[in-house]
Amino acid sequence: MKILALISMLAGGALTLISSFSLAEEANVKRSDSDPTIRSWGKEYPEYIEMYMQMKDTTKPTEYGGNVPYSKLIRFPQLTELWAGYAFALDFNEERGHYYSQIDQYETKRNDKEFLNSHGLKKFNGQPGACMNCHSGWVPELVREMGWEKFNKTPYWDTVAKLKKEHGEGIHGAEMGSTCADCHTPDDMSLRVTRPAYINAMVQRGYEADNKLGLKATQKEMRNHVCQQCHVEYYFKGPNKVLTFPWANWPKDRPLNIEMIEQYYDNERAKEGGFQGDWIHQTTKASMLKMQHPEAEMTSSGRHTKDGVSCVDCHMPLIEKDGEQVTDHNLDSPLNDIIACKSCHENESEIRKMVQDTQRFTAKEMAKAENAILALIDDIEKVRHEMADLDKFSSIKDKQKRQDAISEGIQPALEMHRRASMRWDFVGAENSTGIHSPREAWRILGDAEKLAREGQQLLKESASNFGIQIRLTNKGAIPTAPEVINPGNIVGSMPPMTTIQADDQCLLP
Repeated sequence: MKILALISMLAGGALTLISSFSLAEEANVKRSDSDPTIRSWGKEYPEYIEMYMQMKDTTKPTEYGGNVPYSKLIRFPQLTELWAGYAFALDFNEERGHYYSQIDQYETKRNDKEFLNSHGLKKFNGQPGACMNCHSGWVPELVREMGWEKFNKTPYWDTVAKLKKEHGEGIHGAEMGSTCADCHTPDDMSLRVTRPAYINAMVQRGYEADNKLGLKATQKEMRNHVCQQCHVEYYFKGPNKVLTFPWANWPKDRPLNIEMIEQYYDNERAKEGGFQGDWIHQTTKASMLKMQHPEAEMTSSGRHTKDGVSCVDCHMPLIEKDGEQVTDHNLDSPLNDIIACKSCHENESEIRKMVQDTQRFTAKEMAKAENAILALIDDIEKVRHEMADLDKFSSIKDKQKRQDAISEGIQPALEMHRRASMRWDFVGAENSTGIHSPREAWRILGDAEKLAREGQQLLKESASNFGIQIRLTNKGAIPTAPEVINPGNIVGSMPPMTTIQADDQCLLP
């Protein structure tokens, strides 16, 4: 009954919002994708802009999220080894809210060619414009001007320069980041999908495209689509770096499981010239997959989805403002004000305790998986070192060919490294620390630990084929945390006390 009441209330709130927008239409307000800036689209809706601008506040951390920027490499130094050889091992920060969606893209060192080149990634030539797909309200206009493929392959900073030249320096920051135009149509402000990669992937799954709204969907369905178009796993396909979602094996109207994504990447890898992986691990030389914020995929198997609760219901609940019920456009952690939760759950203390227990248990399961993967990495490193001294391999003068020959000799273990890592990373990158779908998160992490341990056994068998005997590591070594660069800055800054205390609790028996 509570769920039905919630849906009824949300439908009423949607009508209030549409009514408010209709008043603006009567005033002949002209909006256009050619000028998607908040200052342009928000003239008639100052109360919504006021809510949106609350996301500038970066003083509210939660145990496993919030809006406070800090270095996750300092908080979790094991990441530097788990992602060794990839840009994330050099800079990875707690993301801020939608106000900062483009600012964070500007400031991360993963988008700094000179920094990455000088820190061991000499082949990095800069991020493609495809990275802007989910970081800027200008995407629909850029795609219209440049074409889909050219937009994706154009270097990121070239696209930034184009926007600055055509629209001025004020384009920096939020004015270049997420805007009203990302989720609303210019004529009547109805919800829409604007990202081509999402539309392409959903059509491939059996959904129908729509010229105006992106996808044919009900208002209720759109309350998921507008969020899911960006909060997903993706990769850059082919030489043109076309943003692509690995969903070909995800049936329509079904929950996703990680094996569907794994099968997709396996199929791509088997194709001639197909996508092989995101990077080669610096220590093990395994071909690796980096997962990217798959909230849509994880949430699809969660209880809230089964009960018909949308992303907007939880992260943009109805609030009262000036005597009216409106959709909150301060996209915040529900933990900072659990008004949305109270629509279905009565006891606030019980809600908070449930979330805390779920997230802390997930964090412990994450640590178990990390320990197993780090142990596998340590053992592979030892075996590779010993194999390099064998005449069979030391006689190979070309360094790369020698490394490839060693990799072939221990390929089963390298395959387990790839598969275990993608599962651990799927849960970690998903950003809810398990709360979106606890049982699925725990299943995936359990499999990650299991595959890593299987990898150790396979490594032992492969090593014995070359006369090498090893004692398997139980718990992998955790590297020293990077140094604080500039406290308070997004890059290289210390985690807040809230997160440190949560991590300390997870270390307790």
